[in-house]
Amino acid sequence: MNKLRVKCVKCGKEWQKESVISWGPDDISSSLCNACFREVISPIIRKKQLNEGNFDCFGTAGSYCDQSACKYKQWCLRMEEVEKAQQKEEKISPLRTRAHR
Repeated sequence: MNKLRVKCVKCGKEWQKESVISWGPDDISSSLCNACFREVISPIIRKKQLNEGNFDCFGTAGSYCDQSACKYKQWCLRMEEVEKAQQKEEKISPLRTRAHR
């Protein structure tokens, strides 16, 4: 599997992701890293949660949520899992940030 370099448009963090396409060493895509995505999307979802009669708690649950009627519950808990796994992985093998060419 080939790797594609990705750079967060908000914080500049770089990472790699699997790709079926063969990319060159200077090819780079842009996106939001998980932390920046969460920072951007959380206020929007919290507002929707309040409008739907739920607590405005998106992204604060940890690994447990008792809000069974909330349609964001599974997404919220999944984001928590992904972030924890990513933090663990970064402690093991951090990707060096490259200067923009």
